[in-house]
Amino acid sequence: MAQKQKRVAVVGAGIFGLSLAIGLQKSGHSVTVFERYQYDKNKYEPDEDDKVQAASVDVNKIFRASYGKKLHYQRLAMESREAWLRINQGLGDALFVECGMLRVQPSDELAALEKETLANMQRDGFRDTQFVKSDARDRERAARLGWEGKLLDFEIPGGAHHETFDAVLDSLGGLTRCSAACYHFYKLAASAGVKFVFGPEEGAFASFIEKTSTVDGSRPKVVGLKTKDGRAHEADVVAIAGKSKTIFSCSLFFSGSFSTQLLSKLSYHLESAAGSLVTFKIDPENKALWDKYSPEKFPVITWKSAPRAKDGKDTGSIYVFPRTSDGIIKIGYRGFTNFEKAPDGVPFTQDGQWSIPLPYDDCKAVPPQAEEAIRTFVSIFLPEFDKADFDTTKLCWYTDSLDNSFVIDYVPDYAENSVFVCTGGSGHGAKFMPVLGDHAADVFNNADNATSHMRTHWRWREDVPRRNGLEDGPGGPRNIGGRSR
Repeated sequence: MAQKQKRVAVVGAGIFGLSLAIGLQKSGHSVTVFERYQYDKNKYEPDEDDKVQAASVDVNKIFRASYGKKLHYQRLAMESREAWLRINQGLGDALFVECGMLRVQPSDELAALEKETLANMQRDGFRDTQFVKSDARDRERAARLGWEGKLLDFEIPGGAHHETFDAVLDSLGGLTRCSAACYHFYKLAASAGVKFVFGPEEGAFASFIEKTSTVDGSRPKVVGLKTKDGRAHEADVVAIAGKSKTIFSCSLFFSGSFSTQLLSKLSYHLESAAGSLVTFKIDPENKALWDKYSPEKFPVITWKSAPRAKDGKDTGSIYVFPRTSDGIIKIGYRGFTNFEKAPDGVPFTQDGQWSIPLPYDDCKAVPPQAEEAIRTFVSIFLPEFDKADFDTTKLCWYTDSLDNSFVIDYVPDYAENSVFVCTGGSGHGAKFMPVLGDHAADVFNNADNATSHMRTHWRWREDVPRRNGLEDGPGGPRNIGGRSR
């Protein structure tokens, strides 16, 4: 049966919005994307005047296929990896950089998650792409295939016998050049016929336009949206392809109380969380460092050994990228929330609060505990920068979900499938950008009859317990609420 064409208004031109728009346009719909930032002018590389906090706007993001027991995400990552490689073939500068990813363990032994990942890699026939540092056979294979130089040794601080951290080098991993990829997909979407409305007034979502449903009188039907400039835009479906700022805080930036009431229905599924990002700058004249930290010599490194809370919970993970062509080395530390009083009518709160992004001007420095963790990391993994000043610091806001899976489904509070949501964290979603929209469009077009193997994992799921740190609430160790205002 041919798919009925629908007019779809997509709110957000980040990773989720661009990928969804392309997937929907390919399946025959008429798509218009609304975005308050001027990405068409700044090419997803805004300067400070643009005050962009969106996670999609970033020089690079990790690509990994390592997911422990989550075989479905491993397979989605492999599908996406093949798509990235096809995209690279037509470009001068690769959007996916195959530098590998070194997953450094907390000790000199493999953690349980790594063993689960290796088992699933074995199951799908990819075990030979994984090199365990402590395994002599893996080291020999790495040397034979040219990967030995990235199986790096790092000594465990305070060890009595100079033990080193065990690690797994994933030759499937690497990084995506995120801002460049977003601009590439924006141009791809526009050439496919997707319409874009950018601007702080004309592109900024203000509220839904609703009417009484003739099919289900108990729920409103959304028939379009209004933008901040007061214009009405008709649509058969409004798709929120959101960033944390849009989903959680629209009442702070846009007019219309109903927009907060609607979007806050995601408050059970999602939580705004901050990543602490710092950079160092390498002078190209320093040939030794320029060579050592190049993507040809240095992998993405992740370390699950950040300082822990008193209850033993992991309060964050640290990662570092090889230098960019501009000499930038970026280090990230995940794991902060900002709980503040929630507006009246929010269906889910924790002690009357919810986590929302801090204002832009309060995000130029990282919290002391993040700096301490990053400094410890640098002293071990980047010793040349142990006493160096950071070149830049900032907080970048992500959207964490209750189980680390996306939310891609129709919102059940609205009749006739008139509101769709496609979100759940651009930091996680960036690696899937070439294929995410096709899977999301399958859900959009077919709902429970979708053939995507991700359908059950992405459904609207208020019946699922809150985990992934979302259970902590304002009393948890990650909350930095109260820093602003």
